[in-house]
Amino acid sequence: MLHDAGHFLALVNPAIALLLSLCFLLVWNHERARHYLLQVGACYLLYAIAIGLQIIWPPRNGGGNATVTGAFYLGSGVLLLRGMLARIGARSDRCTVVALPLILFGMLAWFDLVQPNLVARIYILNVGIALILLLGIAPLARLRTGRTVDRVLFWVFLVFALQFLPRTVLTLAPVGAHDAAVLTRTAYWLWLQATLALMLLTLALTLLAATAQDVIDRLRHERDTDPLTQLHTRRSLEALAAHHIPPRPGEKLSVLLCDLDFFKFINDNYGHSAGDAVLTQVGRIIAAGIRRRDIAARLGGEEFVVLLPDTPHDAALQLAERLRQTLEQTSIDVLPGMHTVTASFGVATLRPGEDLEALLMRADNVLYVAKNNGRNCVEWEREAGLPALA
Repeated sequence: MLHDAGHFLALVNPAIALLLSLCFLLVWNHERARHYLLQVGACYLLYAIAIGLQIIWPPRNGGGNATVTGAFYLGSGVLLLRGMLARIGARSDRCTVVALPLILFGMLAWFDLVQPNLVARIYILNVGIALILLLGIAPLARLRTGRTVDRVLFWVFLVFALQFLPRTVLTLAPVGAHDAAVLTRTAYWLWLQATLALMLLTLALTLLAATAQDVIDRLRHERDTDPLTQLHTRRSLEALAAHHIPPRPGEKLSVLLCDLDFFKFINDNYGHSAGDAVLTQVGRIIAAGIRRRDIAARLGGEEFVVLLPDTPHDAALQLAERLRQTLEQTSIDVLPGMHTVTASFGVATLRPGEDLEALLMRADNVLYVAKNNGRNCVEWEREAGLPALA
């Protein structure tokens, strides 16, 4: 049992780090695809070991303590950077995660074992970790244009990296800073460790919040995305349409309904796996042929819909015809003997006071006419002999 109250209080720091490490490892165990959580968990574990060693194994010049703890600190910084970069799909620079830490470790060992110098070690360790983390700021800058939690995470990480620079000067401020054994027993050193623990806690909580948002966004995406075509589901379409209906004054909103021709024949003669492959390819064709603001969805079976904000009927007709031609000219490898599939299209434009359901019903009526007219064609209300727009 530790009788030194200062040492007892100092153990709170590694205890917090161990707890945070456990949190990251538990989250990673649930979300195995997010490997960055394992790296960040290991980062906090190494930090806990490093600070724990400093407390229970007081450093002394030439004793090798600083070399060992310095290795753990440097490894912690490298793992933190790798975890942050891995979360956004960026690769770690080999110089940053291998060469630079090795150089810093060699310098620490020199000023510990060969030419003991506490001041030099403090500069090397603090400035070195700051440099390692700051070298990742450029790729991490993309977080500034992301969600609120990502923007907060970027600035917390930047402040965390920068605080190692003034920390160097603050560590050397007390009179006993040139004696490692004396420094680690002062209340001032405990204050420095407490502030570092607070920064680590803030960074960890922000990163866990960002991870929670990632999971929520993934679940929302799975709910709102058709697994075969990667287009929106009907539920997602209705939610997004609420932002466009009614349209702004002076704007027109159109919709095109698409139904694959003879799809039952494909399923019956080539199998449902071939039918799924056809739906997947049709989804790609539709997604590639529309604008970013257009909303494409699979309503079910072989029926697709594209909601076209700020689009009059003539532009909607042109888009439907382009999609029809692209589909007709695209070879489908899973259909030997057929090679291609065709589709029928119905186009309608929103009327004043109308909702999405009514608009889709009118488009479905027009699509029915296209089917009766021989399929593989585009129909609009006027052409179909249905009530024309005012």
